[in-house]
Amino acid sequence: MIERNLGNIERVVRLFLGIAFAAWAFLQPTMNIIEWFVVGISLALILNGIFSRCYVWYMLDINSLETRRETPSTTIC
Repeated sequence: MIERNLGNIERVVRLFLGIAFAAWAFLQPTMNIIEWFVVGISLALILNGIFSRCYVWYMLDINSLETRRETPSTTIC
């Protein structure tokens, strides 16, 4: 399994976009191939937002997760 590679802001944006796209698709009077494609994309965005992992970013070696760096301890002698 891949490590987390999405930051919190990107997670929230993907989650809201996924929900908005899914709502748009399901509010259409008929579901044709375009709406089903949008549902698939929205499902991927929602899962990215929940689990904070994106396989496309993993393949492109992009990481928007803010990692905490350990600060070197200063010793007073």
